[in-house]
Amino acid sequence: MPRASFTHRVTVPRSADEIWDQLQVAETWSNIGPVEDVWDAEHTDDGHLQRYRWSTTVGPRSYRGRAKVIASEPGHLMRLDLDATEVVGTLTTRLAQNGDDATHLEVTLEVESRGTLSTLFFPVVSQAVGNGLPAQVNRFAESFE
Repeated sequence: MPRASFTHRVTVPRSADEIWDQLQVAETWSNIGPVEDVWDAEHTDDGHLQRYRWSTTVGPRSYRGRAKVIASEPGHLMRLDLDATEVVGTLTTRLAQNGDDATHLEVTLEVESRGTLSTLFFPVVSQAVGNGLPAQVNRFAESFE
């Protein structure tokens, strides 16, 4: 099955802890990678995001999926497993404190088609997702300014 990987890096004028706290808000993940809408989020008792349901639209068709946190190092790393009918992947966020008041943020999206239909359209879909990732990550970073 076809695969693609995209990465974007930006410096955010906030501490890694502040950014980490925002990553625990499920709606933060709306419009990052293939995710458009988010609902049914679940958190641990101490507020860490565990999973959510999501959807995206490709052409005239809507797809639904699930995201599950598969790796979590508070203030440093969060990795989500994305699972939908036509596409699977991982969305990884890495944080590295840069001085007292800034953090390097790196977001990597790895996607793989699943099924015959998605394989046919994968080049177009992956290019659109990959081209959109920098703007999505930049908007997230700008939300802290």
